[in-house]
Amino acid sequence: MRLAFTISLLSLCAFAGKSQADALDIPSSAEPRTAPAAGDSLMLGAGLAYLPEYAGADKSRVIALPFLERTFDNGAFLSTLRGAGYQTTLGGINLSAALSYGGGRKDHRSTFSGSDALRGMGDVDGGVQAVLGLSYKLGSLGLSFSTTQSIGHRANGATYTLGASLPLYTSAIDQIGLGASAVYGDDKHAQTYFGVTAAQSLGSGYRPFSAKAGFESAGITVNWNHVLNKNWTLRSAIGVTRLMNDAADSPLTQRKTTPMLMTGFVYRF
Repeated sequence: MRLAFTISLLSLCAFAGKSQADALDIPSSAEPRTAPAAGDSLMLGAGLAYLPEYAGADKSRVIALPFLERTFDNGAFLSTLRGAGYQTTLGGINLSAALSYGGGRKDHRSTFSGSDALRGMGDVDGGVQAVLGLSYKLGSLGLSFSTTQSIGHRANGATYTLGASLPLYTSAIDQIGLGASAVYGDDKHAQTYFGVTAAQSLGSGYRPFSAKAGFESAGITVNWNHVLNKNWTLRSAIGVTRLMNDAADSPLTQRKTTPMLMTGFVYRF
């Protein structure tokens, strides 16, 4: 299941500062973390998320969110969520590039992905992805753009995400922020995740459907970051995503508007 909001919620677990001030610098769903880390760091985290079984699913599930990330002074990072990559800042613009693995979807409910509503559709194989991102601060408003390009399975296509974030409340130990994002998928991505071929129609019973490139979804998220002490941080988020255009019209889509909830703890050494 390759959903922008899934990635967004997972990223909330990823970053806890070495001090209270650092920990309050929390990325929202619309502002991916692209700024260099403040020196070498090692972070561990775990949490739970309540998410749809796939984009457009009627049913949701609770999944575990384990997390491990190592960052280095030179901007390199290794992460179970972000993959292996590099981040830097040029002229006030934060840039990042990484290789990760993802994009898979089962045609039946399994431990970590899939749904029985997709039986007969066949599995979508995961593969290596290139993830590129940039973000910029305009006063208190954060603006961002990121793209995920499938390398291992080119049929999975590419997505492009526009985002914005705004802090709502900040104190010594708490920060509440608002994030909004919109996701555009190319022809390959749209057909793979929302289209139904003639062969898939025979196997699944869904009517044939050709999905074209376009904006697939828009979402809004409220994030809460609570500093417990110099090492421990609690990250939580609640939001909603709305499918649009061919993604909303797909016969696979049983629910156009879906809620999401995540909470987790992060420990920074």
